[in-house]
Amino acid sequence: MKPHILTTSFILLLCLLLSSCNKGASNDLIVFDVNGNFPVKTLDIRDIADIEYLTLEIDDDYLFYGLVSMTDSFFVCKNRDEFLFFSRTTGKPVSKVSRRGNGPGEYNLPVISVYSEAKDELFILDYPVAIKVYGRDGTFKRELPFNGDLYPNGTNALYDYDEERLLFNVFSFGGHMQDTSFIFISKHDGSPEGLRIPYKERVDLIFVQGAGVTIAEAYFAVRNGKDYLLTEYSSDTVYRFTPEHELIPVLVRTPSIQKMEAKVLLHSWLETGKYLFFSTEKPDWDRNASKGFQTKGYLMEKRSGEFFQTNVRMDDYKGREVILGPSVIDKTRNPQTGVIALSASELHAANAENKLSGRLKEVTDRLTGDDEYVFMILRFK
Repeated sequence: MKPHILTTSFILLLCLLLSSCNKGASNDLIVFDVNGNFPVKTLDIRDIADIEYLTLEIDDDYLFYGLVSMTDSFFVCKNRDEFLFFSRTTGKPVSKVSRRGNGPGEYNLPVISVYSEAKDELFILDYPVAIKVYGRDGTFKRELPFNGDLYPNGTNALYDYDEERLLFNVFSFGGHMQDTSFIFISKHDGSPEGLRIPYKERVDLIFVQGAGVTIAEAYFAVRNGKDYLLTEYSSDTVYRFTPEHELIPVLVRTPSIQKMEAKVLLHSWLETGKYLFFSTEKPDWDRNASKGFQTKGYLMEKRSGEFFQTNVRMDDYKGREVILGPSVIDKTRNPQTGVIALSASELHAANAENKLSGRLKEVTDRLTGDDEYVFMILRFK
C-alpha cells in the first residue's frame, strides 16, 4: 500500500483559497471555524431518522457497564474482563467470552476489542502480549503477534477494516513507527503496515485541569459510504481514505489546533440525506457535574453549504437534546445506523418529572433498576 500523502504546505494553500467563506458542497474541501458563531437550526430527531427502542435482558451472569458495538445480529457489551453477546432483535443474552487468566488461550489485560460478525471473530488486544481471537461462545481461535511499543490512542481505536485487516489508531513509545497515526494489522499473521498523516506536534488527548483528569472521546476512523474518514487530532485536516488507498483531504479546521492554548477538538462527520453533522469538544472540567468536556453540535446543509449550530430535539423526551456526529455511529461502524445509550437512572428521573411520552415512556415504565439501559437505535433517512 502506498497512499498518497499531501504536504502540509499544499493543505495550507487550499485553506487560504477557501478561507473567505465558511461553506462548500459535500464533495469539496470543507473549511470549518471551531470558534465560529453560527445561527441555531432546530430539528426533530424523527425528521432525520427512524427510531427504535430496545432494552437488554440482564441477570447476575449478564451484567455489563459499557457497549462495545452493535452489529447486524448482536449487541456486544463488556463487564470488566468479560464480553457479553445479546440478541439484536430480542435483547436476550446469547453467549459470553470469559477467558481471563494467564494460561494458553486466555487474556490477562484486555485493553481494547472489536467484533467481526462475518466470521464470528472477537479481536482482543491483550496488551502488550498479543491480539487474541475468539468466537462469541468463548472458543479460542488464534493469536496474532503485537508490537508492545504501540498503544491504542483511546477506547475506540480498533476497527474491523475489511476481511483481511484491522485498522488501529496508535501512539508509539518509539521505534520506526514513532510518527505513525494508523496501523493496518493482518488478521492472519499480525503483520503491521503504517499509514502516516502529517502533523507538526502531537496533541495529547488526555487533559489535566486542576485535580481533574479527562480523556477525550475520539473518533479516529468513521465509515462514510465505502470510504473511511480518518482523523489524526494533531492535524488540522480530516482525510477520506478510499478502497483504492487514496488519502484525500475533505475537512480543514481553523484555527490550527497547534496554535490553540485551550484546545477545541473537531470530529469528522455523520452524513444523512440533507446534512453533515459535526461536533466539537472543549476541555472544561466541571467537578460537581463530573463532566470533562463541553460538547457542541453543528450541521452543514449539503445543498447550500451553510453551517448551523444544532438543536436536535426528541419528541418523546421533553428538553432532551441529541448531539449528532461520529459518536452516534461509532458503536455500529455503520453510516446508516446509529445507537445512543440512555441510562435507566436518567430515564427514571425524567419520567418522574413527566418529561417522557409515547414508546419511550412505555419502555421506561418496565425498567426494574438503575443498572439498565435503553438503547435508542437510529436509522438515518
